[in-house]
Amino acid sequence: MFEGPAEGFTRYLRPHEMEAELRGLATAYPALATLERIGESGEDRPLWAMTLTNGATGAAGDKPALYIDGNHHAGEVTGEMVCLYTIWQLLTGHGRDTALTELLDRYTFYIRPIVSPDGVEFYLTTPYTLRSTPQPYPRANRAPGLHPEDIDGDGTIAQMRFADPAGEWRVSDGDSRLLVRRREDERGGTYYRLYTEGQIVHDPADGPLDLMTITNAPAYWGLDFNRSYPHNWQPEYRQSGAGPYPLYPSETRAGVEYILARPNIGAIVNYHTNGGFCFVLPSSRALGEYPHDDLTGDYRLLSQKFAELTDQPLFQSYTEATKTARFGSMMDWAYNQFGIFGWVPELWDMWGAAGVDRTGQDFAKFFGGRTEEEQLKLLAWNDSALSGKGFIPWHAFNHPQLGPVEIGGWTYKFTTQNAPPAYLPEICERHARWTAYLARTLPTLTIAEARVEPFGDDGRLRRVVVRVRNDGFLPTNLSQQAILTKTARPVEITLTLTGATIVDGPARQRLGHLPGRSVRAVPSWQAPTPTLSSGEARWIVRLDGDGATAEVAATSPKAGTARETISLAGAY
Repeated sequence: MFEGPAEGFTRYLRPHEMEAELRGLATAYPALATLERIGESGEDRPLWAMTLTNGATGAAGDKPALYIDGNHHAGEVTGEMVCLYTIWQLLTGHGRDTALTELLDRYTFYIRPIVSPDGVEFYLTTPYTLRSTPQPYPRANRAPGLHPEDIDGDGTIAQMRFADPAGEWRVSDGDSRLLVRRREDERGGTYYRLYTEGQIVHDPADGPLDLMTITNAPAYWGLDFNRSYPHNWQPEYRQSGAGPYPLYPSETRAGVEYILARPNIGAIVNYHTNGGFCFVLPSSRALGEYPHDDLTGDYRLLSQKFAELTDQPLFQSYTEATKTARFGSMMDWAYNQFGIFGWVPELWDMWGAAGVDRTGQDFAKFFGGRTEEEQLKLLAWNDSALSGKGFIPWHAFNHPQLGPVEIGGWTYKFTTQNAPPAYLPEICERHARWTAYLARTLPTLTIAEARVEPFGDDGRLRRVVVRVRNDGFLPTNLSQQAILTKTARPVEITLTLTGATIVDGPARQRLGHLPGRSVRAVPSWQAPTPTLSSGEARWIVRLDGDGATAEVAATSPKAGTARETISLAGAY
């Protein structure tokens, strides 16, 4: 039996390794998992997505579904491992664990571990960091300025420093490895200029290189997949990395086509990694601009459950104070155009792992400069938890452009941006727990009652009464935004007869939307009001012979399909 990667969830996988794991799972659990190639990357690598559900309890498209992906951003590889863990846990737990069994019996999971296989391959096999894919953008040539480069050839791009009486940095009194900001009134010591380890692109025609005016160059691989989606897309001058037009990358176009072909998707989760929090809606405009209370009702409750289960805070993607928007994200596209709620968890919190308390802080403070005391605590964590591997000791090096410098400082890829591998299992478990909770909140249709009654004096007439209930928390329309955009299709119920004929009532009837246990309608200061989470359909039918039956099918794109066959004859 397939029991997960050979080394457990303690190593980041290259795209071909991820493909092998997915193939292994699909082979081991053919009744529960289907692996599908949904397109090709810019470098012709396959784009894989896995469908998880118990086929014996219904087709994937007939159940409410959750969509999860990882690695919109190449270097955020913690996401791929949480996706793989979620797949592995659901499959290996089915039939062993009651809660996990119920998840695949009642729901469908669509999981795409790596959105950007080209970027992941480049990130894991070179010293470089990049946004989404190793495609030069927005310019073919490197712009003037400092570009990150592994100058000393140790396989890591760290930092470099050189002494300068006008430098902004000094050595910490608490640890000689640490550089901290020079005090405003400080003079008479040894001070440094601090840069990313790299090379400087400089045109000799512009005169000699001035070390005092070195600036960071714009990113060479700046294309950002999560800015290319076709809602409120903005060009480069307004939203860096967006590409020349919406869905320019084949990877994001494949994702949109995949989601549109699966109307049962009721929520999306896009895994990112750096920060240890969750971006929530709205993303590209202010909360007050929406003409309904979607984002302060059910969505807020589900988001607060994320904070409870993961012990990580929530931050609105659109920053109200600065009016900073994130245009063209998948989360923004799915909600604004289809009313599908979305979340963007940033999985890894280096500072939290080091014991730095960041609770009760707003977004600006959360990412603000760290105090010297906090940085010293981070170094102590590096020494104890990482055996010192997260910080490279300063060592002399003769830079080809700058001359004598020292190279060292914090590594980035698996300290700041991603979890050190030893932390992966706990992160995977914590976030898989939240997505399991999220799936269980999706709208779910059940045929609550199906009864047959005599009708009139004619012994061959029957009244068929069927009541359909939404057993989920979210309404069958998911959100008011879905109604506003006319993408929310009502619940329908269809009667198919064998050995009988409908006398009154259309074979297909619309029941409208069923609210489930949604909290949106009742303010806390009012007495609770019962919600109409069920709807009823009625028909008059005439029996044409013995053994007549009726098959009832209640359907909703977001809440799935419920079926029941009932006997029409013999009871009266």
